[in-house]
Amino acid sequence: MKDIEKILKNIEYKILNSGKEMEFTGMEYDSRKIVEGNIFAALDGSTVDGHDYIEKAVSLGARCILVSKEVEILNKEITYILVEDLRLHLGVIASNFYDWPQNKMTVIGITGTNGKTTTTYILEKLMGDIEVARIGTVEYKIGNKVIPAPNTTPESMDLVKMCKESIEKNINYLIMEVSSHALEMGRVAMLNFDVAGFTNLTIDHLDFHKTVDGYFNAKRKLFLKLKDKSNGVYNIGDKFGKKLYDEFGGLGFGENVGDLKGKTIEITNSSQKLSITYDNKEYIVKTNLLGKFNMLNILTGLGICIKLGFDVEETINKIKKIEGVPGRFEGVNCGQDFSVIVDYAHTGDGLSNILGALNEIKNGRIITIFGCGGNKGRDKRFGMGEASARLSDYTILSSDNPRTEPLESIMSDIEKAFLDKNNKKETEKYEIIPDRGEAIKKAIMMAKKDDIVLIAGKGHEVTQTVGEETFDFDDRIVARQCLEEMLANI
Repeated sequence: MKDIEKILKNIEYKILNSGKEMEFTGMEYDSRKIVEGNIFAALDGSTVDGHDYIEKAVSLGARCILVSKEVEILNKEITYILVEDLRLHLGVIASNFYDWPQNKMTVIGITGTNGKTTTTYILEKLMGDIEVARIGTVEYKIGNKVIPAPNTTPESMDLVKMCKESIEKNINYLIMEVSSHALEMGRVAMLNFDVAGFTNLTIDHLDFHKTVDGYFNAKRKLFLKLKDKSNGVYNIGDKFGKKLYDEFGGLGFGENVGDLKGKTIEITNSSQKLSITYDNKEYIVKTNLLGKFNMLNILTGLGICIKLGFDVEETINKIKKIEGVPGRFEGVNCGQDFSVIVDYAHTGDGLSNILGALNEIKNGRIITIFGCGGNKGRDKRFGMGEASARLSDYTILSSDNPRTEPLESIMSDIEKAFLDKNNKKETEKYEIIPDRGEAIKKAIMMAKKDDIVLIAGKGHEVTQTVGEETFDFDDRIVARQCLEEMLANI
């Protein structure tokens, strides 16, 4: 079985059944996508077991089944192959099948708790007219083709297929967010990176990684996968970024520190002017991306461009043309005399960053609406509450994606940041409105001239999950509807 030997090169496997010899037409792990002649990879998942769909895959035309445990042979003409830890090895198997298209591309990875998405958008703009594939939380993009993004980093097989499509379209650069989950679960095991950037690290995903050290070590794996260890770009103003920089070298950046320095020298309610210093030369540039966190995101993108060999001055000149990112500091304007901003900030550090930026430009009050997701991430709830209690003039606690966790439990974890040591309500600066739509409406109706309403936590997301039900919900659409209703009644 020559094709099988090629597809499973460098993989340990056991043939459970040698079926009819043939050339396979493609690979899928979703049984619904199977067509005649495909290989079906039966993946174990947290909620779905692909082994339960083998019969369906065979009925649709699958002619080879990859499994990670012993199964019943349904048809002697079908090849069955056992690969232990199949998900971990899937990227290499898919790469063998599709002839390693990623090795024909320049691959750029960006990791960190906050700023990954914005940095990928910034980087694409800084690269100018070069067509790229961009993969991340908001969307997957191959040239002009946009694909919805179920995960920040796709399954390894999907990623290989995207690289194949990119090469077929003469797209030679891949820019991707690399999540800690992806690094731990082997989704990028088949990739080697040309350049990698680190934005920051704060408390997040401890339900998965258990400890901050575990979370950091997952992020560190990206830089072990650099082809040239000197091609890392690190925010050394972050202690974890400094730790990586000290270990691997490369390019360090930060606010007034590092090989690439940045600082804000002027700020308005719609722009900031930056001083950027590299190689003992200072550049002044204006951007409409506000806040220190966005200045650092810009430096991440610029540092990566420097490592790619782009001209520094030409690249810096492109900063002024960068526009906002969907669901990141995104304004909703219907002609009202106050600001409404939607942002994805969903950690204490992320919320603190955006509220800090808003405090620099505010002329009225800051009214913040946020909640936290259910069934995970309890560690960050108090931090988000603390950030809003400290930096907002008024806070409305509401639902985010509570999933199956009781909303009262989530609210209780957040509310502790607003209570005194005797668990008494310490301030009149907050209230709880469980229904997110009603919370947004209340904030907009109470806003006065020059106030800022910040709707945080969901950003670009267009659904909300309550219990077992997922339904349409977009903070931007809801805010616009509330504004239009308010203005119509004036």
